Amino acid sequence: MTAQFHMARRLAPLLAAFLIAGCGLFSTRDPEPPKASSSTFVPPTAPDIVLSNLQHAVSERDGVNYLRCLPDSLNSGRTLTFIPTAAAGARYVTTFLSWSLQSEKSYFTSLVAVTPPTASSILILTGGFSLIASDSAVYNGDYQLTFQHGIPGVPETVRGNLQLVLAADRTSFWSIVHWTDHPIGTDPSWSDLKGRFAN
Repeated sequence: MTAQFHMARRLAPLLAAFLIAGCGLFSTRDPEPPKASSSTFVPPTAPDIVLSNLQHAVSERDGVNYLRCLPDSLNSGRTLTFIPTAAAGARYVTTFLSWSLQSEKSYFTSLVAVTPPTASSILILTGGFSLIASDSAVYNGDYQLTFQHGIPGVPETVRGNLQLVLAADRTSFWSIVHWTDHPIGTDPSWSDLKGRFAN
């Protein structure tokens, strides 16, 4: 037998011991903890919380939380009414004639889908409540909505004035039940984005 053969016989047990004890190569790893959600949603027990949730839903591009700012027909028995600007209403006649919660979902989902993950989306509201009762409230204010979707010919920033009527449902949670959009000058409005992306 050669010297090489004797050397291999002596090293074989050491190699086997190394592979068995090893460095954890064949051992199972502990599963990674689930990633925490970046979603921000506060139970809307007051009308101002709805507006804060709406802003977070836009900045986080969270379609589920966006819809949670609108009425849940199971708990409220109410449906959303959206009144677009006159210009957008004329441009997207058939779209706004049958506007619904599903339309809101379609528009928001489509807008998020074309917006790059690293792009900015922000909703700025400047206004206040003109009425707050036990089960209803009215908000009036200007808005600026930015969605950096990158589609040529479609505005990324829209401005306008909105009036929101909010109501409390059977669970005492508030939501937007009536939404009226008004233009500011000739600036593109939120209605323009809704009409464009709901189709």
